[in-house]
Amino acid sequence: MLLGALWLALLMAVAVLVAVSIHPRDIVVSIQPAFIGKSVLVVESQGRRTPFDMHALEALPQRTYTVVTPWYLRSVSFQGPLLRDVLASAGASGTRIEAIAVNDFTAEIPFDHAEAHDMIVALRMDGKPMSARDKGPLFLIYPYDRLPVEEREAYFGRSVWQLDVLRVK
Repeated sequence: MLLGALWLALLMAVAVLVAVSIHPRDIVVSIQPAFIGKSVLVVESQGRRTPFDMHALEALPQRTYTVVTPWYLRSVSFQGPLLRDVLASAGASGTRIEAIAVNDFTAEIPFDHAEAHDMIVALRMDGKPMSARDKGPLFLIYPYDRLPVEEREAYFGRSVWQLDVLRVK
């Protein structure tokens, strides 16, 4: 019994010494998203490829837009992280983005649109995950209803559905 108590006291002393010796400023946190499941998006920038699964995208702050688009006959609600948050999570920077769909359709987007227009990488439509039939699983969405009417057509052309890769140059 006495030996067990001494052993327990020794373990507690070691635990206290370890806890006291940890310096939070020495802890390094990666900006790379935790990769758990199947990749649904890859961000390429500065020679790096950063894969995102749905969990990593869902872990970022989410934004919701209810907008009118040419693809649906009614207002549709889209939810997902801001494009700028996805790019920052991947450590991406540049002047332009090539948004590439699974069928290789590519739209070129000025990098500053991610900041200026609060674009989102939509994961959900009307609260539900998007299937490939619904232009999912990822759809690049501008806040169309906040854009000048005469400019919306150009922005619709940059709204890539079935988004697969963001290549930042």
